[in-house]
Amino acid sequence: MSFDNPIFLLVLLASAAAVRLPSGLAGWSLLAICAVFYFFAGIFDFSLFVAIIIVNWVAATLVRRSRLIFWLAIAGNLAILVFFKYREMLLPEAVAGDFRRIAIPLGISFYLFHILAYLADLRMGRTRLVGLHKFSLFVGFFPHLIAGPIVRANQLVPQLERLWHGQRVRRHLVFFGLALCLLGLVKKIVFSNSLAPVVDDLFHTVPSDMLTAWAGAWLFGFQIYFDFSGYTDIALGSAMLLGLRLPTNFRTPYLAADPREFWQRWHITLSYWIRDYLYIPLGGRREGGPAWQATVLIGVMVLAGLWHGANWTFVAWGGLWGVYILIWRLLAPSISSVPVVAKWAVHIQVVMVLWVFFRAPDIGFALRYIGQMFTFELPVASRQVVVAGVVGCAGLMGLHWLESLTQQASAILRLRRMAHPVVIGIVAGLCLLLLLFPNYDINPFIYFRF
Repeated sequence: MSFDNPIFLLVLLASAAAVRLPSGLAGWSLLAICAVFYFFAGIFDFSLFVAIIIVNWVAATLVRRSRLIFWLAIAGNLAILVFFKYREMLLPEAVAGDFRRIAIPLGISFYLFHILAYLADLRMGRTRLVGLHKFSLFVGFFPHLIAGPIVRANQLVPQLERLWHGQRVRRHLVFFGLALCLLGLVKKIVFSNSLAPVVDDLFHTVPSDMLTAWAGAWLFGFQIYFDFSGYTDIALGSAMLLGLRLPTNFRTPYLAADPREFWQRWHITLSYWIRDYLYIPLGGRREGGPAWQATVLIGVMVLAGLWHGANWTFVAWGGLWGVYILIWRLLAPSISSVPVVAKWAVHIQVVMVLWVFFRAPDIGFALRYIGQMFTFELPVASRQVVVAGVVGCAGLMGLHWLESLTQQASAILRLRRMAHPVVIGIVAGLCLLLLLFPNYDINPFIYFRF
């Protein structure tokens, strides 16, 4: 069920009513609503989801006592992920073709990462075992179920437990929740959906000139940002309406001036998951010397790219990000005196070039596209096109900068003072208006069925 679907509003309203029920009923009611939400994905997806939750909860009761059970559970979850996402990439054509009709279960990349982190934290003593009902609600909590953010048990389970003990949703959380939902809907419906057909046209074939190629890369960069961050805003806002807080997943990443800062602002929860469960355990910080650290860095970035889908373009995207981060680390001492604006100007162009691999259908197309970006061939109407391109990109960056202002503490304090019933009603009405906005093209969230 898509967040920009009016039916989602009914689910959210039912959930908001459920969390206001007497103690005990709130938790069970929300768990039932989450089950209904995922049931809309289809009976196969739902059945697999329930089976995975039950098997992993049983494993969770044993992982502290058995190292073998822990690794079998990790291997089993990874095997499920590999089968559904990468079978066509890894199996021979004749064998893979038999499974083509099986779609990737909705949200499997995200909820399996929640489970893997929970099992690892449980094994290391960083979290505690909870009952099957609480574990099910943690994994199946619908705002973060389909496309994140990736939440740790210690972040969400204590909040969910309060639903079984009674809690009151504060008015300012309701207002912030509606405001975030409104922001997310604007990003998705107004901006991402508007950019989608333009980007599709620009990536249908390799552009004939340099400027058009750069425009396509920039526009896709903002399309995927508006799309994914819009989903996250709606997820965070929906959770706030229920009195719960999910971790922030985006902090205006295109204002970052280097690759390290970018990944501290883009898909933050995935970045921290990779750091805590892959990069550090593999010795990426200190152990093994510089060569091993570089190998681990590039390796985990390749896995991060592969996590996005079964295509060699994602492998290239992740691997090149690893190389870029490594190069920046090596150059950091010598460019420490370079102005931040100059660093940003170089960094943002690299980001947009790398997005081509993410969007391209195959490696060959990506290389031809990037080659066109550096041919220095301008279209015939160069002056008008250059002006339009510069103004368009500057406008998108201007919106990005304005968004950063709303994330400052002073702006949040001013918003909190606006939490009046009349203002809440207006924001809720605007959300409903956007949900009912005519949409003639189907533009699902990019990260759905990842």
